[in-house]
Amino acid sequence: MNRLDPVTFEVLRHRLWMINDEQGRVAAQVSGSPAVYEAKDFNSSLLTPDGDSLYVGVYTTRLSLCLNFAVRSVLEKFSGDIGIEDGDAFVTNDPWCGAAHMNDIVMVAPVFHGGRIVAWTGLAMHETDVGGPNPGSFTVGTKDVFGEPPLMPTVKLIERGRIRSDIEALIIRNSRTSAVNGLNVRARIAAINRTRERIAEMIGEYGAETFMAVQEAIFELVRDSFARRLKAMPDGTWRAEGFLDHDGNTNALYRIRLSMTKLGDRLTFDFTGTDRQAPGSVNCTRVGLESGVVSAVLPMLCYDMPWSPGALMPTIEFVSEEGTINNARHPAGVSMATVAATMATQHVAAQTIAKMLACSPLASSEAQANWAPAWQGSTMAGQFADGRPFTAVLLDQSGGGGARAWRDGPDTGGLPGTPAMGIANVETYEKEYPILYVYRRQSCDTGGAGARRGGVGTEAMIVPHGNRGPIDLTVLTHGASQPEAQGLYGGYPSSVQVRLLARSAGIRGMFRIGTMPDGAADFVDGNAAALEAKQRTLMNEDDALIVACAGGGGYGDPIKRDPEAVLRDVVDGLCSMDIAREVYGVVLAGSRTGRLAVDSGGTERRRAEIRADRLSGAEIPESPETFDRGSEVAGAVGMALDVVDTGNGRHFACAECGHGISGLSQDPKTGTVERRVRIDSASPWNHYGLTEQVEIREYACPSCAHLVAADVRLRGEPPLLDTFLAPDAPAR
Repeated sequence: MNRLDPVTFEVLRHRLWMINDEQGRVAAQVSGSPAVYEAKDFNSSLLTPDGDSLYVGVYTTRLSLCLNFAVRSVLEKFSGDIGIEDGDAFVTNDPWCGAAHMNDIVMVAPVFHGGRIVAWTGLAMHETDVGGPNPGSFTVGTKDVFGEPPLMPTVKLIERGRIRSDIEALIIRNSRTSAVNGLNVRARIAAINRTRERIAEMIGEYGAETFMAVQEAIFELVRDSFARRLKAMPDGTWRAEGFLDHDGNTNALYRIRLSMTKLGDRLTFDFTGTDRQAPGSVNCTRVGLESGVVSAVLPMLCYDMPWSPGALMPTIEFVSEEGTINNARHPAGVSMATVAATMATQHVAAQTIAKMLACSPLASSEAQANWAPAWQGSTMAGQFADGRPFTAVLLDQSGGGGARAWRDGPDTGGLPGTPAMGIANVETYEKEYPILYVYRRQSCDTGGAGARRGGVGTEAMIVPHGNRGPIDLTVLTHGASQPEAQGLYGGYPSSVQVRLLARSAGIRGMFRIGTMPDGAADFVDGNAAALEAKQRTLMNEDDALIVACAGGGGYGDPIKRDPEAVLRDVVDGLCSMDIAREVYGVVLAGSRTGRLAVDSGGTERRRAEIRADRLSGAEIPESPETFDRGSEVAGAVGMALDVVDTGNGRHFACAECGHGISGLSQDPKTGTVERRVRIDSASPWNHYGLTEQVEIREYACPSCAHLVAADVRLRGEPPLLDTFLAPDAPAR
């Protein structure tokens, strides 16, 4: 194969990157759907002739990673009698053929030159509605796929450059938003045609052999870079467990269990022990499992590399039992897959990667706690005042980002794995749909506490406005029953996700007398009902929907946070005075000017009380022998632990006082004291969670009470032993 000189390679790899980016921008510009042009709930990809992902866009990565499955489905099903020809394009919304879920219609197309396929290109775009019993097509109340929107297996929509009108009718006929869906078909075609033109220009300038060579060179660059990064990480095994609450029928908790092992330049993601597929719409197929994992790998380990998933796959192994909630068999319900099992899979993958990074001497500054666990979704349908129908999917709320080793998490940072996805403007939705936003703002006490706190999420109140009759409302999220955005090595988890429906809220009466509601607190003692994680109901004329998004997890022991930083958060409305005192141990008092100030003496006493509480009456797990701290610190585990080298081998020691915790071959929690804390003590929003079933487990140094971990667990469960370093883990 033609070998590229370095300058040509750099020019052409960036040119291909921009071709894929242009493909995404063209699709968004042509689309008539606010989900696409406003919130950027789509993605684009370039692929090799064999269907390996060469580039994915920076929008919603969980969507574009399914395109390689779609291309392979085409190659398998159409390479025979039907054939694949120049000008063809194929579509599907079948999650067993490559789509992420039914709403994400995928279009892929071959790029020909000289009679052979030289690449594939494609887009996945979220459609507002693709039919089925629920407006918006996220189905509450079904146990399997037969109660969801119709599946469209992979079909040829465009044949030799001509749209097949019968297949186009099949795509849009069942939708409540057929006009918008039809325009989105054209948006995909326009974007793919632009990509074909750009690749033809590139081949015309540099030749087909050079074009093929640059694809292989990109893979080689990414493979080598990824291998070097992994080799610099310590070998070991890190574990995480997350819960997916409510299957669309009942509020059961489904566990996703992951053990990630890094050995040399390979990663293994082992989901053995994950719960069986659910009798509801929250499952995902193998497409969603792999997409969820790689959506965590790209931003956390490949932030400075081309995003070429095809280059990573030979070094990543997936272990999963078929028939589980994130590797479901037909006819499992999957209409909520992207915002349920796929996102929950990404969440636990991100946890294990973050734990590995926190143990790495070279990359510990890249470690980050979990971001908000899920989309706080709402779909609405009904009529405008003039009788016109509408169906809306609201991508209007934003969760917080996870805290980092060196900085707080981004407030209202969005969802992980979506670098260029947006939060829709309220004015756009007020223009498109008969609703009014009373307010949308950052929400107090939603971010996880820590030495570095998690970013906070949004809180919003929405009322009907300019409508006729009730609005059909479906809400869907997860992390409503339990704090799901876990903190990292001493950091606390985020709040739960909350949706309240205040019946006969009287908002219009408030407007008439010139007042505004302050927020959810105005309705808690009245007629506001907490909605379940997945629920369909009617929203009447004077009702108000209140939505509060979870923030990100915290990093490090909360009582190590700078009291002045806590003060700023209280002044800015991001942290309440109660949480400042009870969780951060910061006592605030008024000054002579009437402003808040840190009470230094009160803070010192309160933090001493918290340390004493952690040790007083705490359960002490079966502990291995402990060690005296040696003089040489060889590494660290976040802010929690040091890896200490002595003549008797390496062991974990408290990063605060040096007390020996455990040997390196054991999980450090085995040498800590355990305390069980109610989830509603971490955030007042957690009152809406399962406070009698779910708890926070604190694990602290037996000597100084420095917090090593704070895990969300079901009551009665054993500790999650999650950190196992190889004896020869690299030193600092």
